[in-house]
Amino acid sequence: MTLRSKLSLAAALTLGLAVAGCTTTKETTVFVPVVAPTPPSSLTPQPVMLFNQSKEGRKLFTLEAEFPYCDVETGKVIVVPRWYVTDFASVPWYGQGFIDPQGPTARAAIVHDWLYAVGEKDKRAEADAIFLRAMLKYGVKPFQANLAYQAVKTGGEKGYGLPGDWRFIDPRRQTVSQPPPFARPRTGAVRIMPRCQGFEALIQTGWRAYPLPAPVVVTPPAVTTTRTPMDGVKERLPWGGKKK
Repeated sequence: MTLRSKLSLAAALTLGLAVAGCTTTKETTVFVPVVAPTPPSSLTPQPVMLFNQSKEGRKLFTLEAEFPYCDVETGKVIVVPRWYVTDFASVPWYGQGFIDPQGPTARAAIVHDWLYAVGEKDKRAEADAIFLRAMLKYGVKPFQANLAYQAVKTGGEKGYGLPGDWRFIDPRRQTVSQPPPFARPRTGAVRIMPRCQGFEALIQTGWRAYPLPAPVVVTPPAVTTTRTPMDGVKERLPWGGKKK
């Protein structure tokens, strides 16, 4: 390549760079909303105690996640929804001494309370039997489980299907009365799975009996920024540029 050719090529490259430097550029910023993941169901829920709230001297508890349970004998899948309020009221006072809110008996009592709150016609005896089987499944000693079972069987009739037990409270907003997420169902079971075959596998898929409402996400419009060659010149001038 001759010297003249090299100079021509250098001039062309210089001109190309100068033209590129004088090109107006546009940058568009798109806002992508971030949606919090849906909390899964919990096979081992821990009741959350509600502060400064009680019912007839009994402390109130609620759930932060829905609690699914399957009764092997009937195959009924019973799902206690999140925010459901329980005070173990379906267990008479002489049986409540056996209910530990942090122990295995509590999970069975929550299921029992839910079945009592639904109050399905002619199903109280079945609800009591499910309570007994749930206690034994969760590791409650047979003697203790039978005492609690006999208590609800003997004195639980007055607590079956009470309108005031249909309550829901968000534990993060305990002073706000939450409307029920749905109308009181006719039955406490959401589906039947004979001998509970496939129940735990179903829960592992993320299945929910009561889907949460989709969150309302407000996404701002995209922002387009245009820069011209003069912007760079102004920024270098003592009296120009962006104001701080």
